[in-house]
Formats: sequence, C-alpha cells, structure tokens
Amino acid sequence: MPRPTALMFLSSLLMSVFIGTASAQSVLGFSSPPLHLIVALDMTGSSKNPAFQYAAQARLIAQNVLLSQLRSGDSVTLLQVCSGVRTIADFKYQAPGGERMNRADILRYSAALTAPCQGKGSAITAGFAAAQAAVSRTPTVPAVVVYFTDGALIDDPGRAGLGGVFGKLLGKGTACVFIAGLSPEPSGSGGSGSGSSGSSVRDGFTAALGKTALDARVILAGAYDLNNVYPSFAAAVKAIRR
Repeated sequence: MPRPTALMFLSSLLMSVFIGTASAQSVLGFSSPPLHLIVALDMTGSSKNPAFQYAAQARLIAQNVLLSQLRSGDSVTLLQVCSGVRTIADFKYQAPGGERMNRADILRYSAALTAPCQGKGSAITAGFAAAQAAVSRTPTVPAVVVYFTDGALIDDPGRAGLGGVFGKLLGKGTACVFIAGLSPEPSGSGGSGSGSSGSSVRDGFTAALGKTALDARVILAGAYDLNNVYPSFAAAVKAIRR
C-alpha cells in the first residue's frame, strides 16, 4: 500500500502552499471559470490498517485539493464512502478577496472525510453514483471528481453495475475523474471484483470499469505511484480552467 514517498510529496506540496506568501490574486486569479470539485474518500478496507498509511494519504489528497485546486466561485461536494455514502459538505465556496479556504476548515473537512467507518461492507459503486448525482446538480459547470479508493470490490453489493454507473458519471458535465489509491495487492476470492490468479485489486477494479477506464478524462493512480501521477491531475485541472 502507500509508500512514504507519496506521502512526502503531498505533504511538501501542502506545506508549500500553506506557508506561501503570494497574494490570492496572483496565485488564483479571478478570470478562471468555476468548477465543481467533488471529492470522495473510500475509508473501508485498507484504511483500517495503519501500516498501509492509506487514511493518511487520503487525508492529504483531500487537503491538497481543497487548498491547491479550490477557488472562489467553485462548487464543492465532499463524500465519505463506507458501507453507505455520507455527504460531508455540499456548497459553493465564496471568498470576497479570492483567498483560499482557510486552514482550519480544510483540516476540519479532511478529518471528517477520513473518520473511521462504522459497520461492514463497501459502497464504492454507490460513491460513484453519488458523485454523478452531484455533477447533475451543476449542469453548466465543469465537474472534476477525485475518488480515493483501493478499488476492492468484493464487499461492494453494487459491484456488478460499476461499469454502467461509471459510464453515467462520464457524461458531458464531467471534465476529469481522478481515481487514486488503487491497490496492487492480490485480489481476494469470489465476487466480480476479484481477478484470476496473479491479478491485483487494481486489475479487478479496472476490469469492472470496462472500456470507460480508457476515457481520456480518466486518470488512474495506484497506491504506490501517486506522487508521480498527482502532477498530471493538477495539470489537467489547470487546462480545464483555461
């Protein structure tokens, strides 16, 4: 699961923005079109093992998105995925001076998103459906979806419909979907989320997505390569705003 290098990269990125002295105008600008940022964190399975540093990585991704990608005028939807999907926040971010979200709010939201799950099971597919519902609420605003999950579908009762749900998410309102944290661990046995012998959890997840995984708007990052892929996501968001 996640290695320290990924956490180090995201931590350094977060700190560089927290302590930066540039003005909000020069860093963010006011001419960019608004986006709808949707962040969903799957806190089942791997997140319960501290040795994997999975929850810590998920928390840092949420913090980086809220601090580095969020701008005044953007809509924000925050979802926690457990045995069901819980909406942590859903609002339009307004900052009169164009400043970033303050540190206290970022830490509060990221802590709520990564709170330990109660109960059993996983609602990964339902999380994508909730993201699609959020996209539909702002049809004229391009949506950027960040979904952190290890991709383990074996305990997801909706796994058989994942491909169809994900296809709906990739409607015209969605500009980018960044799926991070996908596990290279061997798949379990049973369920459509498990692969054949030698396949990984990530393999089973991408197989369940089918052809939709090949959409140009989709960015996939494994648990071990997040530090290499996150810059591609940041560049994609920058291009969408142009």
